[in-house]
Amino acid sequence: MSDTPKLIGIDEVAEVFEKSIESIRKYKNYGILKVADKVGNKDLFALEDVIAKKQLVKDMQVRQGLSLSQIADQLESMADKLSVGPDKILIVEDEEATRETWAEFFESSGYGVLQAGDGQTALDLARTEHPNIVLLDLRLPVLDGYQVCQRLKSDPATSQIPIIMITAFLTGSNDTVRGIEYGADDYLNKPVDLDVLAARVKMILRRVR
Repeated sequence: MSDTPKLIGIDEVAEVFEKSIESIRKYKNYGILKVADKVGNKDLFALEDVIAKKQLVKDMQVRQGLSLSQIADQLESMADKLSVGPDKILIVEDEEATRETWAEFFESSGYGVLQAGDGQTALDLARTEHPNIVLLDLRLPVLDGYQVCQRLKSDPATSQIPIIMITAFLTGSNDTVRGIEYGADDYLNKPVDLDVLAARVKMILRRVR
């Protein structure tokens, strides 16, 4: 099976974005959408990139009121952080011993690791360091895991970061539904089997790429 990405013309991009062709040309001129190839005078764009950016651009325009140049700068910053070095995992866990054990495990597996012991620190690190995935305990000081998840998913700068919720208290269907509504990508109950957790992390990172 070929790994060559599917390419589409500007008219198809306009259909995906539900925008005019002139609007798509502006996105291209600002660098929000990148031309992947050309056939004669026809610009071609990677379908996967177009789909990935559709909601992100909409959120930045509608929720944050950013200009096209500001959106381009934001996307460039996000791309730089994602392209440098190994995948980064943000571990959000208030029990220091558990947090350190998980950090050591993932560092030995080749990941970059960030640590937060409370919800506010987790938000700050996610916004400044842009990890590739967040392992989020629900029972946290300052802000609980639900609040952290909700704020990360409602912020265009962090909304694409996948989140695995991990807690001894996620036992009922209402908890699961609430987490889904806030945008969590997966769930695990404590005690956590680190090999299982690592497999979930790999699966989700493959899925979002």
